[in-house]
Amino acid sequence: MLEKLKFNKIKERAFTLVEVFVAISVLSIGVVGSFGVLPVMIKNQAINTDTFIASRLANEGMELVRNLRDENWLKEQDWTAGLTNCPVGTGCEIDYNDPALSVNQNRFLKLDSDSFYKYDSGVNSKFKRKIITNKIDATTLNVKVEISWSGKGSPLMVEENFYDWR
Repeated sequence: MLEKLKFNKIKERAFTLVEVFVAISVLSIGVVGSFGVLPVMIKNQAINTDTFIASRLANEGMELVRNLRDENWLKEQDWTAGLTNCPVGTGCEIDYNDPALSVNQNRFLKLDSDSFYKYDSGVNSKFKRKIITNKIDATTLNVKVEISWSGKGSPLMVEENFYDWR
């Protein structure tokens, strides 16, 4: 009788083969599922990175136009001088080295060794910037900056009105 009691206690503590297979199956499904999500996460991370860079380039373009407007004020000349000559449909382009807007040549921005985006030197990036200006009235200038690239999320556009508030 004592031997039978020992056997029952051992049997109660041990796992059955079915329980082991169920545990391994559950763990396998979890691991395989996480590997299935990994490519989607990597793809979304790349899209988010491109969109972030595009938003910074668009804001830089807007800031460069704003600087030209402010420079016109400091020179005490027409506040829209050089800002309204962008051809309709083509638009303009500018980088931080340029003194003025120039006609858009549909060029890729280049990434230089200092991690700055510009047109004159560096390695071609995937991004293009187009600036569209439209003088609404004597005191309002509408500015749109469009960043385009090959990939999801393109193009990204930022729009703002500039005012002659002096």
